[in-house]
Amino acid sequence: MEKRKLRVIKEGFDGVYFPVKKRRDKIIIILSGSEGGLEHAEKMAGYFQMHGIPAIAVGYFKTAGTPKHLKEIPVEYIGKVIQWLKKCGYEKIGIEGFSKGTEYAMACAVAYPEITCVILKTPSWFYSEGLAGHTPAGMGCFAFQGKSLPFTPYKTKNFSIIKHILKVKEYNILPINEGKAVTNESVIPVEKVNGPVLILSTKADTIWPSAESGEKLEERLNQKSFGFPYKHVCFSFMSHVMLENAGSSVRILFRSERHHPQECAEERRIMGQESINWVENVWE
Repeated sequence: MEKRKLRVIKEGFDGVYFPVKKRRDKIIIILSGSEGGLEHAEKMAGYFQMHGIPAIAVGYFKTAGTPKHLKEIPVEYIGKVIQWLKKCGYEKIGIEGFSKGTEYAMACAVAYPEITCVILKTPSWFYSEGLAGHTPAGMGCFAFQGKSLPFTPYKTKNFSIIKHILKVKEYNILPINEGKAVTNESVIPVEKVNGPVLILSTKADTIWPSAESGEKLEERLNQKSFGFPYKHVCFSFMSHVMLENAGSSVRILFRSERHHPQECAEERRIMGQESINWVENVWE
């Protein structure tokens, strides 16, 4: 599998490129979540490449050439990726986000009509407050044209939930992400996306209520008479880590993954099929 690292200094962004020989019709920009870095994004990009679809994993924070914390990451950063991909001769550009990366993916797709396909894994339906390490930053995760995007703040500034995790015996931070007083300004205008939208969520999410978010996004697209295809697929057993190649560590972190390994594996297989079909057959 060919992959090529791209340096921030030279190209203006930090990423790993997964090309497919003789294919320039489509490519997917891949964004991971609040863990930062490129590890998860590379796995996701590699999956697309393995199925004959070019992809590029982009690190937007916590890499050598990007900010340390998830706060006010410029949307224009992905604009540089788009420019580079155009120079490479790609005709169509899509984007896939995982977890926090779904917020960024939608912000970028709203800002750049060149992005004509969106895939969202364990999404949020609103922009949340940024983070400085494990502490709310008092500003948005993302910024556009020099201004922080409107955000819904966390309910508390204290994220001491170790006792809760030990009590429930899994990685569960739902208490800090449920029941937020969502501001109207922070609701993501997903209807402004210039192409088909695939939403993938799970009822077994213990990080935030992604199934509810998927329903909210689907409802908004319906209410706004969205002009492109859209679909929401909600799974029952898979954890928040909706990666096709998640690895065995998810069974240590999440109870549902431990108790339902076969069901989770099957859901990941279906999720992968949905994503590949969306890119190859729905995205025109």
